[in-house]
Amino acid sequence: MDKSRSKYFQSVAIHFFRHRGAPFLLSSKELDYIARWEKMGVPLHVVLEGIERSFESYRRKPGRKAKIQSLAFCELQVLKAFEQDRERKVGHKKRIVERHEKRDRAKAEIERFLAKIPQQVGYLKEAFSLAHKVLSQSHFDEEELERIEGKIEDLLLNNSEEEEKERVKSGVLKDYEFQQDEEFERIFKIKLVKVLRDNYKIPYISLFYY
Repeated sequence: MDKSRSKYFQSVAIHFFRHRGAPFLLSSKELDYIARWEKMGVPLHVVLEGIERSFESYRRKPGRKAKIQSLAFCELQVLKAFEQDRERKVGHKKRIVERHEKRDRAKAEIERFLAKIPQQVGYLKEAFSLAHKVLSQSHFDEEELERIEGKIEDLLLNNSEEEEKERVKSGVLKDYEFQQDEEFERIFKIKLVKVLRDNYKIPYISLFYY
């Protein structure tokens, strides 16, 4: 492994360990994640940003006490940060997105979703309507948005069909190795929520994603 690649792997590991704590060892699956990000051309600072976002988002969610065990938990935020980084570079223009711009984007996405909310996830209407109300205020509470985001995830987990759950479980068991049941359960929930969001084009509430 050349010096630049070694630095990439070491920097990611150190940053992750700084947040997670012990054990200070990555599994072969986690090393595969880092190798894949590097192969995709994800800049180091973007990977570190994605890890930072993952832990920050997790800390903000109510009722979360167990610590994050696997680097797999960070993949969604790393890829999201990578996508945003590429968008910022289009046309060689870089600028800070103002808070009100993020609010307007989130509000527009919520309005789009509420206008054509799929019947299968109709149970989300109340939560998204509340989020729209919060974002319509001149001085809105971002912590309230985080609480609604957590509620939406819980609704998706509690109302998902067994067939969908089993399909996601099979995929998680195939792709990951687990030392603890808690780790499996955490990754399973993350994947299930992501699958449901993708299937029904469910937007995020948190301004973190805009």
